[in-house]
Amino acid sequence: MDVLFVQALINGLLLGGVYAAYSAGFSLIFGVMGVLNLAHGELVMLGAFIAYGLFELVHLDPYLSIPIAAVSLFLGGYAIQKFIINRVIEQPHLMSYILTFGLHLILANTAVKLWTHDFRTITTSYSGMNAAFWGLNIPYARLITFFLAVAVVIFLWLFLNRSETGRAIRATAQDKYAARLMGVNVREIYALTFGLGAAVTGMAGASLSPFTIIFPEMGLGYTVTAFCVVVLGGMGYMQGALYGGFALGVVQSLAAAYLSAGISVAVTFLLLFIMLVLRPTGLSGKGIAG
Repeated sequence: MDVLFVQALINGLLLGGVYAAYSAGFSLIFGVMGVLNLAHGELVMLGAFIAYGLFELVHLDPYLSIPIAAVSLFLGGYAIQKFIINRVIEQPHLMSYILTFGLHLILANTAVKLWTHDFRTITTSYSGMNAAFWGLNIPYARLITFFLAVAVVIFLWLFLNRSETGRAIRATAQDKYAARLMGVNVREIYALTFGLGAAVTGMAGASLSPFTIIFPEMGLGYTVTAFCVVVLGGMGYMQGALYGGFALGVVQSLAAAYLSAGISVAVTFLLLFIMLVLRPTGLSGKGIAG
């Protein structure tokens, strides 16, 4: 088998794992509340800056900072939903889109004030290290993020299906009016869901920090990519974040290997257009089409 093809396939799967890691929270929030969180990329940015700050201050390994990023973003996300987004959650969806876009602007500009426009990187003892065999190279950092993405999706699936709170979240997603009649505090469930989505997104941001350039304006690109991933996998379907991430990563990697690196962005939006036209429920067939 062609070594170039296998290497491109491996790179695509690892890249897809990165995409899935920070798209799972986006899918969770949309699936439960129907909110397209346009400030999603800023949650990735904050997770990355938490890892960077801890690395600079106390030399804490970025992967060991993941729990701190998760807790910090959970508390922040819970507060944002409970005290801000819940005020418009019963209004037409356009209101929540405008509100989260405003949050995107506030968080991005606040980050610029705090950290300036400078680019930052985290250099660890394993930065740039690869597992090499049979002419193939697998970057350790991306491999760790790949397994983290799989673990996050499995955890969310188990939480939503096996825990009492998870069942309340699923009930709210299916029919919030019936959930209210059964005694579920819908606004509290929304706050918990947004907090959980922010937590896993912050984890992803911290896990990306060893091989990503960190800067305050990085969020918008992550929001756009997360949207593409969840549309490909199925909007609101948790496992779809993995399917969509792997599909997008592999297609982009093959395009970069056999066509040109610059065309990968065009391929992304072409794939998104085809999916919306031919299969709006995503690869899984279980997404929310309308």
